Amino acid sequence: MSIQLIDCTLRDGGNLNQWQFSDMSIRQIIEGLDRARTDYIELGYLGGSGSNPSKQAGKTFDCTPEFLDELPQTSHAKKAIMVVPSVCSLEQLLKLNPNTVSLVRVASYPQDIAYAMPYIEALKKRGFQAAMNLMAASYTEPVQAAQIAVEAARHGADVFYIADSFGSMTPGSVREYISVLKQSTDCDVGFHGHNNLGLAFANALEAVRAGAVFVDTSLCGMARGAGNLPTEQWISAMTHWGEFSTDFDVLSIIETAEYVLHNVLEKPMRIAAPEMICGLHNIHYYYYDKIMDSRSEMQLKSAWKIAQSLGKMRPPKVDAAYLNKAMELTGGMNNES
Repeated sequence: MSIQLIDCTLRDGGNLNQWQFSDMSIRQIIEGLDRARTDYIELGYLGGSGSNPSKQAGKTFDCTPEFLDELPQTSHAKKAIMVVPSVCSLEQLLKLNPNTVSLVRVASYPQDIAYAMPYIEALKKRGFQAAMNLMAASYTEPVQAAQIAVEAARHGADVFYIADSFGSMTPGSVREYISVLKQSTDCDVGFHGHNNLGLAFANALEAVRAGAVFVDTSLCGMARGAGNLPTEQWISAMTHWGEFSTDFDVLSIIETAEYVLHNVLEKPMRIAAPEMICGLHNIHYYYYDKIMDSRSEMQLKSAWKIAQSLGKMRPPKVDAAYLNKAMELTGGMNNES
């Protein structure tokens, strides 16, 4: 079984450092991933991130044609980019050169999928490989996700991704989603996992065993919150295991991860109370700071209960109204609760 690996350090990893990658770091990451024979390198966003509207973002937050033209050429890895319809206009797609970027991923939350379809159609007409990323996939049932995949395929999608945006999925639930998708569409299927509960590797492995072809990773797991499945861990394990067909250069990926650890990250990724509480209750990591800010001396028990209420509401976005409602449902949350 051949697995297609997309490293998304420069895109998803930017949520951790506001996309403040130096020119040297961008070059080192791209060249290192290429030497390691990674299948795809996701260079960043076009138009910005829909969930993190940073005002101090670096170059990979909104990849201009000039920036893309300056990037190192690759001999093995194809280049990818992500667009979010709420912040990237269809007109901006016209600036993308199919000779520079091979794969464009259109990201959408379940409630916004209608906006994604024209983007997929436009990308296919211009000769790109097109993928749809269903963010917050855990807020849908597998059958609903499959219905969205069928619609995406009808508009030309080559790949359909489910993103465990809140790090709440388990191997069993991942298998169910992937299996239903494989039965419903001829699209290749992909999986993007977050590591809130330490399950990113197990979930990706289960996705592949259920028929997923594409897997997302990032160097050192770099991303918001608990981060993603580490590229170097996945490549090392898959090569060492021998169960899957791989052609990676393991030493090159380890060297590149060490570069990121010592020259890009301020500190290693962690899994602590905020990450686990958000994963357990199936809510966006950005909610955690809002929960804690709402009570300056709030204890973990209070945060737990508010997160629990938020999770039951399945809020479609990080919004104060949902937080206030959750606090009302938990009785205002005093510190002795």
